[in-house]
Amino acid sequence: MEPEVHIIERYFQIVLNCFTMPNVRCKGNKEIDLLAVDPKTQVKYHVESRVWLKQTLHLEDIDSLAKEKFEHPIVREKIQKLFGNSKYRKWLVIQPQKVDSQLDDFARDKFGIEIQYIDTILRMIMRKISSTGSRNDVLRTLELVNLIREFDQMHTSKIILPKLRYRKS
Repeated sequence: MEPEVHIIERYFQIVLNCFTMPNVRCKGNKEIDLLAVDPKTQVKYHVESRVWLKQTLHLEDIDSLAKEKFEHPIVREKIQKLFGNSKYRKWLVIQPQKVDSQLDDFARDKFGIEIQYIDTILRMIMRKISSTGSRNDVLRTLELVNLIREFDQMHTSKIILPKLRYRKS
């Protein structure tokens, strides 16, 4: 499982209180990144992740991802088998990028896909967790990052950086 799918799964479990099923295998070597169900409201989710570090998403990317990951007949068949005929929400989690309302509108209006951002998901998890020594690798890493951030915030004004001296050539 990709690291971002681990993070998204923890978000659904910790923040949204959902049951999750990651890496759902389908026929034809297809795979669904994550399915989730909120046990209280019965809201169901089909979640796909495309977090690229050096690339931004464009309308044509959304179009091809929607057709391949959400609308493909094999994927729809598997979701129908697991969710039945009930409605479900489609989420596409992407990297932080300049907010493009056209991208969000296109995904929602054409395919019913809600664009979510991995940085927002990370922030929500970090607000929810505390430094309790989790045994889960993802949560423990986030606890440590949170600890570093808190330390940096408390001590930033006290840190004195040396002035750089340049050699004359």
